[in-house]
Parts: sequence; structure tokens; C-alpha cells
Amino acid sequence: MEVFSLDKQELVFPGSFLSFEEEFMAGKNSYSDDDGKVFAESIGYKALDAQTHEASVSSLKDEKKIIQRGSIAICVVSAIKPNAALVEIKQAERDGKSLVVHNSMASISVRNIANNFVESVSDTYRAGDIVRARVMEVTPYGVELETKSPDLGVIKAFGTRSRKPLILIDGKLRDPSTGDSEQRKISSFYMLR
Repeated sequence: MEVFSLDKQELVFPGSFLSFEEEFMAGKNSYSDDDGKVFAESIGYKALDAQTHEASVSSLKDEKKIIQRGSIAICVVSAIKPNAALVEIKQAERDGKSLVVHNSMASISVRNIANNFVESVSDTYRAGDIVRARVMEVTPYGVELETKSPDLGVIKAFGTRSRKPLILIDGKLRDPSTGDSEQRKISSFYMLR
């Protein structure tokens, strides 16, 4: 088996460009996108096999997987825009395994918040809320998330006036210091009950 590499051992990271599909197809620990480019899926060494025409990555001992479609992400809402909540991904997992988050900036579009009609993003999320979301798409520009399922949504919210954690009582979020009731898209995993 003849294996080519630009350097003796070229170390690559998740998302590193390996080849074009015209030259080498995606092999072990690599994937191809819609444009016919092959990228690394894990940290390791680049390997181009001339016999099988496969671009692969020989992974290091401690293999790390990157965030991908279907992963569950825990995020903090950083800003609210008219049609989207901008969030920062703090951690992600898939099938119980922790994933590497290489681009922590993400967004939740108003159409991906709930199955029912949402008039304004500020009706469902506020800055500082901790949200459990599913990854819909990963691009070089950011990550698109959704929270339509009952297990997705706010898992910890803070009062708009007091900034104290809100407690879930009878399906409503209440501020213990002011007594105010607030509206959010609540996850079935909400922490404070």
C-alpha cells in the first residue's frame, strides 16, 4: 500500500481539508461535503492511499469526535435578535460520548424553537438562559440548532429583573425573590423544580 503525505506525518484536526473527491474518496475518520471536498473527522495523521484512492486519518490513541448533526448541545444564550437567539455552545455529546466543539458560536432560528407558532424569540429565551438543543447543521460559519422536542429548550433560566435562577412550579417559571412569573420554552430536563 502506497501512502502519500505532504510531510512525513502531517497532523490534521477536525475540519482540516484532505483532498477533493476526484482524487481521493473519504475513508476512515474523514467525510466529504456537498462540494466534493474531503475533510478530517478527528485529530490524527493525514493518509492518502494511492491504491484504494482513499483519504483517511489515522487517529491518535485518544480519539476525539467533532460536533455533528444530531448531537445534543448545552448552550448559553448570549444575545436575542428579532428572528434568532445567538448562543455559545459550552459542551456537546452524542450517544453518551463527549464531542469536541470547534466552533462554539451558534444560532436558534425562530422557526426552529417550537412546533407551535412563536411570535418573538424574546418570548421563549432571554440572555443568560442555559439551553439544551439539537444540532441541525454545522458549517464553517456557525452551527444551526433547534429546540422543537419536549426534552429540548431552557434547562435553567434567570429572572429578567432579579437575575436569580427561576424555579419551575406547576408548569410556570417563578422568580423566588420577586414572585414574578416568566415565559420560556421549557425543557423536560429543567433543573430547578
